[in-house]
Amino acid sequence: MKILVTGHKGLLGSAFVDKYRSRYDIIGYDQLEGDELKDVSSLTQKMQGCEAVVHLAAIPKPVAGKSFEDYFVNNVQATLNVAKAAVENKVKRLIYASSTTIYGIEKGIPFSTPIMENQPFVSQYLSAEDISCREVDLSYHVSKVQAEQIMAWYGLNKKIETAALRFGPIDKVFLGTSVSLENATQAISLALDYEGELWYEPFSIVDDVSHIDTTKAKTMLGYLPVAPEYTDEHKHSTLDERTL
Repeated sequence: MKILVTGHKGLLGSAFVDKYRSRYDIIGYDQLEGDELKDVSSLTQKMQGCEAVVHLAAIPKPVAGKSFEDYFVNNVQATLNVAKAAVENKVKRLIYASSTTIYGIEKGIPFSTPIMENQPFVSQYLSAEDISCREVDLSYHVSKVQAEQIMAWYGLNKKIETAALRFGPIDKVFLGTSVSLENATQAISLALDYEGELWYEPFSIVDDVSHIDTTKAKTMLGYLPVAPEYTDEHKHSTLDERTL
C-alpha cells in the first residue's frame, strides 16, 4: 500500500516509519524537509497514487508562547488542506492523529470519567467558571476538536473514509493517561489495514488505563495494547491532579 505520512520526521511519525517501512510504500511530507502544509498544490502533487494518508503533522501539545492563531493555522487549516488534497487524489482513507485532549485531558479542566468516544467535548458541558487551565492549553484542545470535526464532515458526507485516533500523551504519563510508541504505531497500522469502511470513526488509543475505554479500538481494529514500562522521568502527573 502506498501511503503519505505527514510529520514523518516527528516523534510518532519517525517511529511509525521505522517500524513499518517494509510493510508500506511510505511517502514522507514534513516541514523539516521543506514541505509546507499551507501549500495545497504541493500536498496534492506529493499525494498522487497514494491509497491512504496518515496525518500526524501538528503542534503536538500546549507550547508556551504559541497563540490560538498558531494552533488554528498549523492544526486546523493544515488538516483541511490535507483532506482537500486527499479527496482530489481520490485517496481511499485518511487517518488523523487526534488526541485525548479532545476529552479535556489538560490540567485545570475537570473532565469526567470513565471516558468513551461518544461523550461530549468539554466545551459542550463546561462553563468558563469550571476551568482554570492556561490559554495555550485551551488553544490546543480547541484546535484538535476543530480538526477532528473536519474529519467528521468529510467522513460523514462520504467524501473519504476517515478515522480519528485519539492518542494519549505519547511515551509519558500525563494526568494518568499515556500511550507508548509501540501501541500508537500499532493502532495506525491497524487503521490502515482495516477491511471494513470507516466513514468517520473515532478511537481512543491509549495504554490500558482504567479511566478510558478502548473497547471500540480492540473490537473493530484488533488493537492489543502492550503494557509499557515507564520510568519515573516519564511519569508527570496523576489523574487526580487534573483540576490542580
